[in-house]
Amino acid sequence: MRDFIKKTSAFSIFILFILVFTNFYGDAAKLFHIGYEKKIASILLEKKNATNISNYDERLLQKEIINNIDKNPDVVVLGSSRSKLIGSKYFDNKLLFNNGVNGASIEDLVAIYQLYKERDILPKKIVIVIDPWLFNEYNGLERWTSLEKEYNDFHNKTGTFSKAQENNFSELISLSYFQNSLNNLPNVFTGKSDPVSTTQKYNKTNTKLPDGSIIYGEKRINLSQENIDNIARKYSTGKIYGIENFEKISDRNFEDFNSLCSDIIHNGIELEFILTPYHPITYKKIIANYPCVIKTENIIKNYAENANINCYGSFNPSVLEIDNSGLYDGVHSKEITISKIMKKRKESSTTQKG
Repeated sequence: MRDFIKKTSAFSIFILFILVFTNFYGDAAKLFHIGYEKKIASILLEKKNATNISNYDERLLQKEIINNIDKNPDVVVLGSSRSKLIGSKYFDNKLLFNNGVNGASIEDLVAIYQLYKERDILPKKIVIVIDPWLFNEYNGLERWTSLEKEYNDFHNKTGTFSKAQENNFSELISLSYFQNSLNNLPNVFTGKSDPVSTTQKYNKTNTKLPDGSIIYGEKRINLSQENIDNIARKYSTGKIYGIENFEKISDRNFEDFNSLCSDIIHNGIELEFILTPYHPITYKKIIANYPCVIKTENIIKNYAENANINCYGSFNPSVLEIDNSGLYDGVHSKEITISKIMKKRKESSTTQKG
């Protein structure tokens, strides 16, 4: 019996060792190795494009970049993946940095702004790309906790042990994380998962430009319209990102948003809002099932008007005269759509100056 217990214990320890070793070194989502974000930041700060980038902590990348840029940007863009095509070319090639991160919540916007404040390198203008889920208290988004300290600093709150750290440690013994990390392990040891510096803008995988904006990889750019519509159709049969259980505009989230905008304006920074559209198929479902999305757009436009903030775009593709060909999937605009919004923005801005 004693021998059986010894052998079972030894086997259990061996399995646990393999699990932890693979999850730590394979590290599919780069939870335990911040060097990956440093490598990307280093490429961008050398004014090169970075490609072959995936599964990293975008919040930590923003922190790495902001902590190492050497002067105040003219323009900063804050938002989610729906903001990432906005680059310096839309702002007369001024010094712009797009700090968009996938699935950005209001806490992300506050925390990234705080990073600029702490370094005393605030820009002259901030563009916030509005997503409806910013105001949904039940959006379920937690990726912002990588910048929990900065979020708390903005509100002068004492930080606690980061929830992100808690989640990371739990992944060390996660079987689901083991599967992805095991697949990634050969790439780690051969260096194939490392970011690549390039002067080319169009590459096989997503490419991040020195201004922080991105150019999608070949696969997405070359999707046929039929495939895009099928993707949007399938997306619309399931849950729509960030807006499930969106039954009211959250007082807490809106207070956060208002605090952020007030602080930006108080610091003499020009503020601007941009709304990007959903795919027409997705928007049809939104009209039928998610009235708070429509309400969010109305509230934001009223807020902007009352605070004398310029606001461009819409969640509604028909308002912008955008059809199915203007998006890559259910939620992400193509370059032609962003160009159309920015062209109208520029025309409006010129009219106002005139």
